[in-house]
Amino acid sequence: MRPFHILLIITMTLVSGCHKQPETIVITPDIEKNHLQRNHVFGLVKEMTTLSYFPTDSIPVSDTARLSKILDALEPGIKATQTYTSDGFLTRFVKMTFSQDTLTRKYKYNKKAQIVSWKETTTSDTAVTEGRYLYDRNGFINGEQVFRGDSVVMAFAYTTDGVGNIIRSAQSFGEYTTRTETKYNENGLVSKIIEYEPNGKMFKTVSIEYDNYGDEVNRRVTKSGNQLIEYTYHQYSQEGRLLKTIYEDKVHKIREYTFYFDFDDQDNWQTEVKAVDNRIVSIRKRKIIYYPNN
Repeated sequence: MRPFHILLIITMTLVSGCHKQPETIVITPDIEKNHLQRNHVFGLVKEMTTLSYFPTDSIPVSDTARLSKILDALEPGIKATQTYTSDGFLTRFVKMTFSQDTLTRKYKYNKKAQIVSWKETTTSDTAVTEGRYLYDRNGFINGEQVFRGDSVVMAFAYTTDGVGNIIRSAQSFGEYTTRTETKYNENGLVSKIIEYEPNGKMFKTVSIEYDNYGDEVNRRVTKSGNQLIEYTYHQYSQEGRLLKTIYEDKVHKIREYTFYFDFDDQDNWQTEVKAVDNRIVSIRKRKIIYYPNN
């Protein structure tokens, strides 16, 4: 919840969910965040199920008051279920399309709550995709490999700073490698990401700005020469609820609005409406089950 006093504290202990404290502002550095905090989800979430609907008719945004009737006439196109530990770490993700294809990914962690591997299977393919993570003697991540069967299809090499933040990475995809540099602000939040092409030329820069509570508000993507190509803006309520997101693709001249409604007792949205050119293109309904002591 949004606090009443403005006192910035960087917490170095892991907190569950994204609850703001009632008397102080707690900004958790990215290195300390669990999956729920990274996705702006509050509370002790046990399971989260999301149904995605894709209207075929042209429905104006002004019809959001009739969402229940609109949804009654639609079948969900995707069902996704995420399962979490009591301290906010994702252990299982299942996505089912209504063409009867189901993707399942399971995650494993070590005693330090660091991810060590994930394994992904689908009903439409017998091959298994698996991710494995490597750590140095300080316990900081320094590599990741993605296997499909027995073959490595992607490999990542990481360089970290003194607290374990990834500051440089090299991503190898078969015959070519790209590189990324990441910078952090004084609160330990990612403030800039610079991506480089295989030939070493800078491809694009992502700049991120936050409000006084540590919530992302602006994200700008520029190409070399400081040409703005993408822009994202987030709006929040005083309670920390995510109310609206505006995304603009300057290259393809696309502006996308996402609105969030129907919040539960933990200030998590239960309905999301996405619109392009003032027409609804997707609707998501979300149901969250919390651990009993929430």
